Amino acid sequence: SAKSGIGFSAEVRSNEDEHRVGETLRDVEPEDLVKYGLIPEFVGRLPMIATLDELDLDALVRILKEPKHSLTRQYAKLFEMEG
Repeated sequence: SAKSGIGFSAEVRSNEDEHRVGETLRDVEPEDLVKYGLIPEFVGRLPMIATLDELDLDALVRILKEPKHSLTRQYAKLFEMEG
């Protein structure tokens, strides 16, 4: 068995069998939300349950650079006007 530790000198490891949060949430049913504590009247008004996948570094960079009015372009234009 692998030795685990607690504290500042502990080695942080993740299990390969662990699922990402998005993969786990794909299987959520309305009954699960009620068990979790949401009001049934609120859950009944939700037309659907949608989950999103986690973004990696490349996707985050694309979000900042690719759109027509991206933040990086806006700041570049601002710095250009400032001199």
